[in-house]
Amino acid sequence: MHILTLLRGSNPEALREALVVTGVAGLANATLVGLINMAADNAAAMRPLDVRTAMLYAIAAATYQIANNASLRSANALMQERLAELRLQLADGVRRADLRTLEHLGEGRIYAVMAQETNYLAQNFPLLVSSAQGVILVLFCLAYIAWLSQISFVTLGFAAVLGIVYFLTRRAGLDREMIAVHARETAMVESLSHFADGFQEIRLNAARSNALYARFREIVAKLETAVTRVGRDWVTLMLFGNAYLYGLLGVVVFVLPIFFAGYTDTIYKIAAAAIFCVGPVLNAFSTSHLYARAEIGLGHVFALVDDLAQAGGDGRVLTTASRFSDFQTIALRDVVFRYEEGGFSTGPWSLAIQRGELVYLRGGNGAGKSTALKLLCGLYRPQSGAVLVDGAAVEDAALLDYRELFSAIFTDFHLFSGASGLEDADPQEVRALIGDMGLSGKVDFVDGRFSTLDLSTGQRKRLAMVVALLEDRPVYVFDEWAADQDAHFRAVFYETLLPRLKARGKTLIVVSHDERFWDSGDRVLTLDVGEMSEGATGALRRTPGAAS
Repeated sequence: MHILTLLRGSNPEALREALVVTGVAGLANATLVGLINMAADNAAAMRPLDVRTAMLYAIAAATYQIANNASLRSANALMQERLAELRLQLADGVRRADLRTLEHLGEGRIYAVMAQETNYLAQNFPLLVSSAQGVILVLFCLAYIAWLSQISFVTLGFAAVLGIVYFLTRRAGLDREMIAVHARETAMVESLSHFADGFQEIRLNAARSNALYARFREIVAKLETAVTRVGRDWVTLMLFGNAYLYGLLGVVVFVLPIFFAGYTDTIYKIAAAAIFCVGPVLNAFSTSHLYARAEIGLGHVFALVDDLAQAGGDGRVLTTASRFSDFQTIALRDVVFRYEEGGFSTGPWSLAIQRGELVYLRGGNGAGKSTALKLLCGLYRPQSGAVLVDGAAVEDAALLDYRELFSAIFTDFHLFSGASGLEDADPQEVRALIGDMGLSGKVDFVDGRFSTLDLSTGQRKRLAMVVALLEDRPVYVFDEWAADQDAHFRAVFYETLLPRLKARGKTLIVVSHDERFWDSGDRVLTLDVGEMSEGATGALRRTPGAAS
């Protein structure tokens, strides 16, 4: 019962208030049934208008309207509050998770859960609250029927239990089908993301475009089939519910009077109560698929929350300077990393970087340079080997402090519209850096945000450099930053920017294929087929301490 689990985490006082007003609404609705029967009795006996009954009816009707309104409002506010907390919990889990966990979970699953599953419950919860009020009404009406005729109550109760058991059994199969639908929806989101993320490649390659579209059509067709099957089975179940309900009502009205003496005196009252229940019961049937869908959706949300929690992300928030800010040496000793069993692996290799060094890293495509940088920055944890700062191993509890040493621009960098984390930066300093990067007139910095990100790849990298310089971290990592720059800014990067950072005592690790600039560095490292060597020749002369 995921919805109940979600609600149990609410403010107890607010939850109690929502339950009370919902119960009052159901009780007031049921009271109207009794008052209608009382008025019908008076009319049948040709008694004069009972003012007291009319007044009670008006009070019950007003109470129902007020309580119903309060119930829907309070329940909706309560659910929205809990969903907001759940969204924040998910976002917090994502930001604290390690990179490999997010890569395993996949963007499609995270987006589908964050955007789709929580929104589904938020949009349909008022209908579920209305349905819950109907269920309360039915319970009160059953109590009223029991007061009128125990045999009718037993007959209706027994038949209702049989119908509910059958209904829930069939619906369990529908729940499994809806879980499969969610998996296909996630696959559709992942496939659709390729159209946006790879737009340029698609437009340049018709074969790739056609293959991607064919794959998307296949996914959509399977999703359509699954959703149609769920809809068909649900309609069948709904028709059964309607037929069963009216059949049960027919038994009350036409069959029971034949077998039970004296039943005819109360038959019209029971029939009125039963008819009064038809609408709420049908509403409960019609919204039960919404409840089931919301339950399944919340199950996916809670599963993602658990996966993120089990990933062991750092739960702390760093509010002070990193404990490693005065480091002298960062070393990776005999590290080994592989993505999957039998997949790409790198190592064992070792690397030691001294504070203030400018180190160039070279290697062919697929050699593992980006992986090595992520290991160095603490974004990946090696399967074996150790990361050390001044000879002491960096344990998991210290990873947050360790990562705070680095400012990196990877090849797959993401550029934020605002200088996130640097909202208090001096606008004049930011604009000066924008000018140094040749972006004046294209980008401005106003209210802690860049005016546009609609730039070329090289310009976006230069804007990312502005942010990196503002961060002012001890260690800078640049993964082929100059590859997308023109000759002027390539020279600025190697001949001005890197020497200036080095002069300020910054440690620099630069992935580069520009051999003519390597002389400006302290060392050149080569990564070849997952093995590290020192020098630019490619002859694998291992760094000291590397495994053979």
